[in-house]
Amino acid sequence: MRKFVLIIFFIVSCVCLQVESAPPPPSVSPPPPPSVSPPPPPAFPSYAIIQMVISWPPTYCQSGITCKAWSQINKRFSLHGLWPADNTGTSVTDCRQGPTFSYTSQLNAWLNTKATLVTDLLNYWPSIRTDFQDDSFWKYQWNKHGVCSSSHICTNTYFEKAVDQSKKLDNLLEMLKKSGIEPDDTKLYTAAEIKSAVQKIVGTTNNVYISCWRINNVINLREIFICLDEMAGNYVSCPASQELRGCGNPKQQGTIKFPPFPTGEQGQSGPIEDLGFIDLAVDNIPMLL
Repeated sequence: MRKFVLIIFFIVSCVCLQVESAPPPPSVSPPPPPSVSPPPPPAFPSYAIIQMVISWPPTYCQSGITCKAWSQINKRFSLHGLWPADNTGTSVTDCRQGPTFSYTSQLNAWLNTKATLVTDLLNYWPSIRTDFQDDSFWKYQWNKHGVCSSSHICTNTYFEKAVDQSKKLDNLLEMLKKSGIEPDDTKLYTAAEIKSAVQKIVGTTNNVYISCWRINNVINLREIFICLDEMAGNYVSCPASQELRGCGNPKQQGTIKFPPFPTGEQGQSGPIEDLGFIDLAVDNIPMLL
């Protein structure tokens, strides 16, 4: 009898041990969420407008730049470049895809096949500087600024648009004179007067910028910024901006000089003064290009 009880106890114990040691049923996990990959980064930074930047040589050549002889410079405004900019009016620059990618070699080969365009570029977009030959200046502008518009504008279109827009403003100086804005050693203008004269040409509701440079304690008109759409085809309003770009208090009357071309032979850089106005929206020292 005692032996029978031990056997029963042993059997019950084994059953209990087996029950206790049985693995728990597998838990049902929710299915993993579908993987969402982040969008690939854009090939180039986005831009909202293209600024057509036009220099006035008598001031530009005295803002830390050494220019060619005055006899070699056309007596008119000179195209500086087409600069993509964001919706604050700040230039978008240096978008090249790495230091080893040679845009210059591509441009050399491409320009060699565009004789007519090159002729137009020589006429409407010449370099007025001694440190840049014409083609070197175009390449520099493309590498620094133009490449940033590559999401919308290819190389040939960029240069063609530069020519097309320059042709529209070929007589800009004469157009400004009709509004009473003309080069003069004695007259002074307000920023509003100069902008208003430009707006009569590009659209009275289209905001424009101007930049200035102080020479011998006098503020001189240096450049005009006219804004184009993303394709550089039509005039648009430049984004509202509080930047003075060196042109002083806009409420002050008669503070900006529009200097005439010098009569001498050398377009030599003059004294550099009052650099406090330099800002991101203007290509200035140390990037005077």
